[in-house]
Amino acid sequence: MTRIAVFSDSHGDKQALDALLEKMGQIDACCFLGDVASDAMHLCGRISLLPGRVPFYAVKGNNDYSSSLPTVRVEEIGGKRIYMTHGHLCSSALSLAYTALENGADAALFGHTHAYFCEEVQGVLLLNPGSAGNTCRGGARLRADD
Repeated sequence: MTRIAVFSDSHGDKQALDALLEKMGQIDACCFLGDVASDAMHLCGRISLLPGRVPFYAVKGNNDYSSSLPTVRVEEIGGKRIYMTHGHLCSSALSLAYTALENGADAALFGHTHAYFCEEVQGVLLLNPGSAGNTCRGGARLRADD
């Protein structure tokens, strides 16, 4: 089994990213789905310190105006094709599923809404991890006793 850490919408909360990464333990890959690009760079640095070579993938969000990160990426991770986007350009879960299918993806990772979502739509696993610790628009801050 491949363990993929998926983060989105940290909005500058690097402390929450660090805490979540620590809590996850060993991972095989890491994906950051936008908002804020400098958090992606922070996370990439943390990932580079992990034992082994853990691949890191990132896309930009709607608040990453000057970022050179791509808006969309498709990667093979653990034998599955994964479509990644922030989600602000998707009109619905069905639309995202069809876009993932058009790209030959088995799963689509997205953020933007700050709300956890995990559902299979048209045979595609759609996953939104919610907000990575940021309390704006419904994100829940990680507590020490979690």
